[in-house]
Amino acid sequence: MRGKWNIIIWILVLLAAFYCGMYWYANRESMEEVHKTALLVEEEISGPDSENRDETDDSLVQERFLEIFAEASSEGDAAIQKVKLFVTGKNAYFFLPSYCKADSIALYYDEHQYALAVEERIIPSGTMISVDSAAAYAMTLTKEDGTKAEYELSVMQSENLPSIFITTANHSMDYINDMKGNYEPGHLVCVNDSGGTDCDAALEKVKLHGFTSLSVPKKTYQVDFSKEQDLLGMGSALHWIFQANAYDKSYMRNKLAYEMFRGMTSGYAVESVFADVYFNGEYAGNYLICEKVEAGVNRIDLADNAAAYTADSTKGQVLEEEDIRYYDTQDADTSGGYLIETQNVLVPSDLQRMSEEDSYFVSYSGRYEIRWPKEISKTQISYIRDYMKQVETQIAGCVTEEDYRQLAEVIDMDSFAVMYLIDLIANDVDANAYSTFYYKLPEHQGGKLYAGPVWDYDRGFGNEERNVMVNVNGYWNGLCEALYRNPFFRNRVRDLYHERFVPLTETILRAFLEETPDRLSLSVRMDSVRWQNNLDRLNYSYDCFDDEVAFLSYYFDERAAIASEWINETGVYHMVTFTVPEGTSKSCFVRDGELLTASVLSFMREELECGIWSREDGSVYQQGRPVFGNMTLYGSTEILE
Repeated sequence: MRGKWNIIIWILVLLAAFYCGMYWYANRESMEEVHKTALLVEEEISGPDSENRDETDDSLVQERFLEIFAEASSEGDAAIQKVKLFVTGKNAYFFLPSYCKADSIALYYDEHQYALAVEERIIPSGTMISVDSAAAYAMTLTKEDGTKAEYELSVMQSENLPSIFITTANHSMDYINDMKGNYEPGHLVCVNDSGGTDCDAALEKVKLHGFTSLSVPKKTYQVDFSKEQDLLGMGSALHWIFQANAYDKSYMRNKLAYEMFRGMTSGYAVESVFADVYFNGEYAGNYLICEKVEAGVNRIDLADNAAAYTADSTKGQVLEEEDIRYYDTQDADTSGGYLIETQNVLVPSDLQRMSEEDSYFVSYSGRYEIRWPKEISKTQISYIRDYMKQVETQIAGCVTEEDYRQLAEVIDMDSFAVMYLIDLIANDVDANAYSTFYYKLPEHQGGKLYAGPVWDYDRGFGNEERNVMVNVNGYWNGLCEALYRNPFFRNRVRDLYHERFVPLTETILRAFLEETPDRLSLSVRMDSVRWQNNLDRLNYSYDCFDDEVAFLSYYFDERAAIASEWINETGVYHMVTFTVPEGTSKSCFVRDGELLTASVLSFMREELECGIWSREDGSVYQQGRPVFGNMTLYGSTEILE
């Protein structure tokens, strides 16, 4: 009997589910219409920019800029710039540049679209209102049909930083941000923190820059002037990079690396300045404005005359053979300068780092992209490829004093020593794989090969899973690491450490780490509000700027301490190198008499895709044995039973 009632109950449940489904199906169209109507109302309030909403995250559905502008007066000579209102959820923000008098602002908007009220007071377009950056104000937008949207309005302002305003031809960044390679002309106005005009000039191109950084909402850009311009006192040039630092919660890692290199080298080093950037009146965030690593009069001077840098390109046909890509030109002169950048293919997506027009060659240590000459001939690329192979061979065999002397006739030892120190302390994961530059001077300038300048260090100083352990080198071993085996090169590294790095740390670098956070803090607050949806990070950031800055300072001190003990050969640390048959290798520091930790061994197995580690004689490495000297472990895909 009980079984019969159970069957009846199940039948009733199924019938109820069936009729509920039929009711939903019959009414789905009307339900969808209600949903569409709601979205249309929201769109009417928000304006055309609402189509940029991130519909994958309900909390960010309303994130957009509205066609409501704030204008603040200034004591400087720069033309007054209007900035758009940014709304996210029920919060609205004006992000004002540092030079503005922020106690009062004028509001501008289309009164035919809606009425604007602040604290229940209707504010006609063009009206000045008094504001306090520490306060929040009730703001209401009302359509002619009575539809309202209410926000909490805050006015935020930067401090002590220049501001850059870029207007693109279409007054939108949508096309530029859609795909790398898209560009638009425009105009740039740079205003210093006092309100004076630093630069006011036409732009030939505004376009995306970078590779990995393209995956995050806050993009890195390259701007090309129509004529060379001196931007923020860094010298005249056509091309400039706006680094977003989207992976770096401290915003300071790139700048720190550039200042380290600048303070230790006699060669070219990248200059950079922090600034607040606006595109078409929309606040884009805190950016590091940088010189582009390129050949040029005020950059790496590799040409016989200035005209060579601005000469029209011939755009010859691109040809490709095994391990080289070049242009079908007949230039047989190999005595000029060369600028090359490492662009290795460690994962399949790395093939997209270069366009089909970029020249390259493959040497013993990896793939190099040609940055100069712009259109390199087969004769020239064959020359620089063979030259790099010879240098790599000499470095690999550089053991004796005579080897060192002969190599010093070919490469600039000081630049290689400085590069070794930078990579040792910064511990950037891209070093020796990507964004590592070398340049060869023309023969009439001596013809030597230089290491540098350093570039793109936002994932250094412990900002990645691969380098968060202070004693583990997150980067692949490269030419400088191979050269460090030579005792005479080690001596030169030690000398430069004491002659340049220690004094630099005691003065410029320590001051930079202590003073820059205060200078950036208000700009960073604005950037954090603007890019609160920048959640797709590769780093191990702390949740707040202050904590990340504290970690950066801690990490810098810890790596510098390891470097000091390592370079001065006190025997405190030993180097353990992990290598695989393909030739790639990474390394870590182990204190004398201590064990290789399980976390380090596990990390190296994963990074180098190995099953077990063996000594040179083939015996399996015993994890429980203390380390008393430098050693090399060899990886195998074999799985230890």
